Amino acid sequence: MNGINLIALGMMFLLSPLFSFAWGCEGHKITDAIAYNHLSQPVKDSAAAYLDGVNFEDAGCWMDEIRSNHDFDYLKPCHYINVEKGESYKPSTGDNIINELNKVISQLKERSKHSKEENAIALKILLHLMADLHQPLHVGYGIDKGGNTVELSFAGHNSNLHKVWDSEIIRQSKITAADCLRISSSYFPNEISSIEKIDVLGWMNDSRSHLVEVYGFADGTVSETYITKNTPVIEKQLIAGGLRLSALLSEIFGKKG
Repeated sequence: MNGINLIALGMMFLLSPLFSFAWGCEGHKITDAIAYNHLSQPVKDSAAAYLDGVNFEDAGCWMDEIRSNHDFDYLKPCHYINVEKGESYKPSTGDNIINELNKVISQLKERSKHSKEENAIALKILLHLMADLHQPLHVGYGIDKGGNTVELSFAGHNSNLHKVWDSEIIRQSKITAADCLRISSSYFPNEISSIEKIDVLGWMNDSRSHLVEVYGFADGTVSETYITKNTPVIEKQLIAGGLRLSALLSEIFGKKG
């Protein structure tokens, strides 16, 4: 790669929106792999028909891959919602993750009224945002931009709280889809049913309940104790996101749209 391309690449990352990196692609792929694993074959086939050969895991990363395409600038605010500490969610008509999820769910339930291309985009948004919703800092506090302005030291290098939760703990703890599927296989059927109960707002509040753990670091450093304590939290959220995505896809594609 020549110097000009390196500069262009660097500028692309600098100018990318702060909120476009939920879980990193690893987390998105884990969530989507869990969902896919729990779907019936007819639902898999019905959903896959809109993806033209792209698998769920790659399709779930699409919203981050198009962040530099200005045709999709309208999606940038849809990766997150800000609810300040001590406040409650107030319904609005603005662009945010809750409204966008409800929008694409409704569209896919009535997909016969829309073109294949429109439904493909809606499905990719759903695959992505269901992972975003389960990253606690994407339903966190606007005052620190979802942890982006909280500077930390992680494994000897400078980082920020958002990045730590997006990808760095996942990589450091070597969390994989196989790990999460193994953990979820130990869940009792009633546990899975409780997790899967469709309630977008309830899922947001569930994610926000983990903000206490998220902000439980000390002295601007991510310690081994912090990583050990929060690795199961991240695994739990990835699993919940996957199971709930599976429930949504089953409801949407398990019947005629």
